[in-house]
Amino acid sequence: MKRAAIALMLTAFLSVLSAHSAAADAVTLAQTVQAGSAGEYQIEIANETTDSHDYHLAVDGLPDTLTLSFVQDGPVLDTVAVDAGSYTLVTLRVDVPADTAVGRYAGSVTATRDDGSALTVPIVLNVENTYSVEIVSQNLNVTTFRGQEFTFDVTASNIGAAPLTNLSLVVGAPAKWVVQIDPAVVASLDPGADAAYHARVLVPRSQIAIDQPVTLSIISDQASSAESTLTVRVQNNPGYLVVAAIVILAAVIGVVVYFRARGRR
Repeated sequence: MKRAAIALMLTAFLSVLSAHSAAADAVTLAQTVQAGSAGEYQIEIANETTDSHDYHLAVDGLPDTLTLSFVQDGPVLDTVAVDAGSYTLVTLRVDVPADTAVGRYAGSVTATRDDGSALTVPIVLNVENTYSVEIVSQNLNVTTFRGQEFTFDVTASNIGAAPLTNLSLVVGAPAKWVVQIDPAVVASLDPGADAAYHARVLVPRSQIAIDQPVTLSIISDQASSAESTLTVRVQNNPGYLVVAAIVILAAVIGVVVYFRARGRR
């Protein structure tokens, strides 16, 4: 997944002769992201005042279907502290779902200082679908038993305009379930072509009877599909029915023998 990183400086000034702050230069940022992929804006916030400040970060104007997050050395955050006369780097990550419509989306990044001063910079996100993959066929429901295995099939299609490489089916099953997928990886898939996957799943005996949702998605080097769901109905092992029948039959035989024995007296 290729990520674009564009540098942005947001600078805060504190006038020596005034108690009010002034915003610095603003630059419009634009980048192109493939549907089903992610992009990153690298943001530098510089505090050129004589006091330390906290900056609350927000993004406005972009579609609600996008997943937006500010990160700094790993953790997700929405506020950063910047010492007087210093600066810090924050990354705005934009995850674009595979089903996002192609187009140009305009928004803005705002850093609001703890004294109320706000710095706003416009951003533009161009979404393309040169790379795009989706699940076109799958089982929706499966019934199985505790301690037994079930199978299902999934077909993925390259609906983009360029080849995809290293495509895998990802099954979001519970931790103790054993999943085997054939093939594990499809090396390459041309535009308009399909790939078929056959999955075998072993449900542990410890699993309780439940309707368990299992997520399915296709990932590749260039793009990922939207998640879909397979509902697995796990039932108690049918062996318990045999045991129950034997117990009931034994009880019936016992009652018959008892009354026959009493009737001979």
